[in-house]
Amino acid sequence: MSGRNIHKGLDQVAQALPLTPGGKIFMVANSSAAGYNDIVQKYGHNISGWYSTTDAAHNACIASRGDVILIAPNHNETVADATSLVLDTAGVTILGLGSGANRPTFSFSATTSNIPLSAASVVFKNVILKATINNVTAGLTISGASCDVDVETQDTSASVEFISPIVTTAAADKAKIKWKHIGFLTGSACLRGIDVVGMNSGDIDVDFFGGASTAVVNLRTTASDNVRVTGKFHNGTTALTKNVVDSVGTSTWSVSGFDVVQGASFSGSYNAAVAADDVSVISTSLATLQAEISGAAGLVTWPSPAYPANGVSIAEAIRYIADAQSGTVGLASFPAGAAAANDVSTAEVLRYAQENIINGAGTALPSGDSLYGVLAGATGITTFPAAAAPANSVSIAEVLREMYDQADKSVVKAAATIVSGTTQFTVAGGPIEILSLVSVCVTGNDATASTLQWSCDGTDGAATTFTGASASLANAAAGASVVVQGTGLTTAPIVNASGAGLGQTVTNGIVIPAGIITTTVAVGSTTGTWSHHLRYRPLARGVTVS
Repeated sequence: MSGRNIHKGLDQVAQALPLTPGGKIFMVANSSAAGYNDIVQKYGHNISGWYSTTDAAHNACIASRGDVILIAPNHNETVADATSLVLDTAGVTILGLGSGANRPTFSFSATTSNIPLSAASVVFKNVILKATINNVTAGLTISGASCDVDVETQDTSASVEFISPIVTTAAADKAKIKWKHIGFLTGSACLRGIDVVGMNSGDIDVDFFGGASTAVVNLRTTASDNVRVTGKFHNGTTALTKNVVDSVGTSTWSVSGFDVVQGASFSGSYNAAVAADDVSVISTSLATLQAEISGAAGLVTWPSPAYPANGVSIAEAIRYIADAQSGTVGLASFPAGAAAANDVSTAEVLRYAQENIINGAGTALPSGDSLYGVLAGATGITTFPAAAAPANSVSIAEVLREMYDQADKSVVKAAATIVSGTTQFTVAGGPIEILSLVSVCVTGNDATASTLQWSCDGTDGAATTFTGASASLANAAAGASVVVQGTGLTTAPIVNASGAGLGQTVTNGIVIPAGIITTTVAVGSTTGTWSHHLRYRPLARGVTVS
């Protein structure tokens, strides 16, 4: 025991000093121990003597004189029975010096070991009460009125515990108890942390860690009145239900604290009219609430929908929103349409969008179609409407069809050898105007001096050539081209030897009736293959070239 530790301990309890007039200080420690001079220097002649035990110092005290007993740091006493230390002198203050593990410790060595605190107005603070044998019935028994207790109780292991670390009797009215307990979650001996019997107007501050099978604070046997409980509760794996239990059933009490197992603050009282505040049902209520909010079971019975308003539950409002969004009921009264803007609802914007997409009865998209598919997707318009010139009540699709029907088009005949009399293109639905007709060599030709001439054979009328014969195509290489000229029906196509070449010179477009367009080859068929490219303008709606 160093003088420094004693001095520190004295500083911690200095508020209890100086003494009331006539009161004396008694020191529990070896009178020759280090630190004696520190105490003498701080309190001088007020130190009336040194004692080896707390009981010996207590016996030197006189009731209500204002005496103070200081117990040195690291002081350790064994409590072997219920009579070796009895605090039965009124108005005595007993203060342990030191902090943490240096505080004085009272070790309980028998199941019947007990410190009775039977006198009134006794102060007992800053000490450790430790069970060193299992099933210690009661550590500290308070039966004096208006006592002020601040102690820490400890179990040695899960199998060496107090049954009840602190017990109060019906005489312990107006007790002020600050209590910390360090036990074991797996312990089995502890029944009640604080056993409250008939105490009135008590104030209990709890810091409990361990396992109390009945309750951390148990009001039993005799009804207690006006008991206030606060603090932190960590009672095994049990949430809330065994923090405060009124076994009598007629006590008046309140509790406010934090439950470590539940991980939440809680409060409650004896008042059964406020069920949610009843600690005995808080656990069930919270478990039910959790299951309904986030558990697999959900709400057992969903309430009917109701528009969000005062007096309407969240569940009713959610049901209303669900029905409005996806239910068969829908919105009871859909609002008028309004363009998207500040303070405009989603429903108003939806109504506005619908009114601008489908007005009146409208026309729904065919099954399997979508707006994207119609506009840009591979499915397109399932049935494209007939063409119609732009006019009132004419759709965009009809106008597009009209524009397509009247627009310039092109068609290609796949590469093959050119044989006289072969049908290269078929015109259907009406006449066309040839804008460009080009034959392109794909594979080279031999020395056969083939010439190419074009003719048509209309559905009505006789077959007619509409070009002259080209120059020889002998030895024409891939990339060569033969281009029809539109200057006259006897004008020979020009031959471009290879690569880039001149296109069609158009003086008058060549008009071809519905029918077939064929090639005429003189001298002999080509040995090389040629593809034919026709660009044309339809002269009637619905004309096609294949």
